[in-house]
Amino acid sequence: MDILVIAQLVTGIATLVVATVLIWQMVIQKKTLDIAHNDADSIMSLYAMDLRSRTNEWFTDKCTPELIAKFDKGLDSLTPKEFLIIQTFIRDTQRVLTTEYRLGRLIDDDMNYYRGHFKWELRFNKKLFRDYYEKYHLPQAFMNQRYIGMRKVIVESWEEASGRKYEAPKKIGV
Repeated sequence: MDILVIAQLVTGIATLVVATVLIWQMVIQKKTLDIAHNDADSIMSLYAMDLRSRTNEWFTDKCTPELIAKFDKGLDSLTPKEFLIIQTFIRDTQRVLTTEYRLGRLIDDDMNYYRGHFKWELRFNKKLFRDYYEKYHLPQAFMNQRYIGMRKVIVESWEEASGRKYEAPKKIGV
């Protein structure tokens, strides 16, 4: 064998070794990223639960028996302070849900996680909460083209709870 053949053989073996090491490093990096992703999801879950718990505790503290009695009456029955309490609770809860949706958390084909929150946490079974969404939230949701999947869940949840079809606002000037 001459020296050129030996050099090519050594170069080929070295290239194979380097490629093997790089593949091994990529596998390790993938595992590390998977662990980091799981950790981030766990942290986000705990933070969302903590924020949601604190929001619910705050709301419970602010709810008087008079306010609770108005849940089935609608928005017109509220005092300005009661309206502010309801608005703050809904906005804070909606922000957490929208952020979770935007980050791709717990999205399945039926969006069951989100449907459950509209049904139970945001009390779509109560007229007051449906009225708020109909008057303030749903028209805004149609102006924003982001989060279309979330909007669909909100509208479907609202329609199911109210027994009515929601008519999206018409765009002015179109």
